[in-house]
Amino acid sequence: MSKKLTRSYDDRWLAGVLSGLAKYFNTNPIYFRIAYILFTVITGIFPGVIVYIVLWAIIPPDPAHPGIAGLFNAFSELTSTSQKTRNSRGRRQLTDVEEKDIKKNGRS
Repeated sequence: MSKKLTRSYDDRWLAGVLSGLAKYFNTNPIYFRIAYILFTVITGIFPGVIVYIVLWAIIPPDPAHPGIAGLFNAFSELTSTSQKTRNSRGRRQLTDVEEKDIKKNGRS
């Protein structure tokens, strides 16, 4: 079974990025947290915050607990299915229709 990098839901302080990395590499999350804090302090805080936000955006959430992203996905699926049912009850859409010119009463 292949390992997948996901954000942790069980052992997280903010978004679960560092504990997700620790689970992926089979280490203790405290090592990643200490390394991140040192990196952030040494680089002047701002780059460390940017790196964390980028990792938060790139690493997908735990599939068992999708969080707010799962809420948005469920809402989008709900709206798309309601639009499909609304369209199926309304007008019918014709496809592969051939158009012909018909002269009526001698006019074209």
